[in-house]
Amino acid sequence: MKHAYLIIAHNDFYILEKLLLLLDDKNNDIYIHIDKKVKDFDFNYYKNLIKKSNIYFTERIDVRWASFSQIECELLLLKEATKNKYDYYHLLSGVDLPLTSQKKIHEFFQNNNGKEFVHFSYINEIPERILSRVKYYHLFVRKIRNSKIYSKIWWRLLKLEEKMKINRVKKIKKEFRYGSNWFSITHNLANYVLENEDFIKKTFKYTSCCDEIFLQTIVYNSKYFDNLYLKQDNSYKANQRYIDWTRGEPYTFKINDYDELIKSDMLFARKFSTKIDKEIVDKIYDYVRGVK
Repeated sequence: MKHAYLIIAHNDFYILEKLLLLLDDKNNDIYIHIDKKVKDFDFNYYKNLIKKSNIYFTERIDVRWASFSQIECELLLLKEATKNKYDYYHLLSGVDLPLTSQKKIHEFFQNNNGKEFVHFSYINEIPERILSRVKYYHLFVRKIRNSKIYSKIWWRLLKLEEKMKINRVKKIKKEFRYGSNWFSITHNLANYVLENEDFIKKTFKYTSCCDEIFLQTIVYNSKYFDNLYLKQDNSYKANQRYIDWTRGEPYTFKINDYDELIKSDMLFARKFSTKIDKEIVDKIYDYVRGVK
């Protein structure tokens, strides 16, 4: 089987380096998006770092929290990778790490070939507070994180839309769903997502945090829903990512979490930070390198 790793990176490139070394395998190719805001990134260094995989750097865009640019980035990575056709496409951030060897990861997907690894927080329906991300027009969302003024304008506009009973999704004949944006999907589903690019752009252009909605919505309203590895509310076994939202948004793992991570039986973990705890990054790296 051939695997494509799709990586979205914008900081903490020490972790990215460790991640790439752990992904370097003859059965993998690696596609990386480096945020356009990053200056002086040494592309040649990372190209020369990889010995067994092919590594590709995509066109760069300015990705902003909560904005449609996050979805654009995922579509960009999928477009590039699907040109070469892989059995599985794995979306990771540059501050994620695998928790086991590529040999074991490949065996896992071979044993579950054809299954789609997409997480759903709510299988049957989503709460109104989540639906509001796509129900209303979220203007200025690219600027709200770093501007109190735009944040206030955004909030007041939402209140106005609520009073006016705006509902952008009323005429859309799809059930909206929500979950983690990190996935492992087959080539067929990856192509299906790209075939729905016009719908994605039209529906999610002026929304907030809909990188956590667009894929779940497409999968739920398609035949690929029947191929899910796990249909269970909020179980991260569904996408094989160890993510902790109870201690953070999400929580950043530390050295004291090492045993918890290794015993989790998950394939990947999110997230890490060298500013918070570099030791856990090195220890996970050494562990995975030693796993046969």
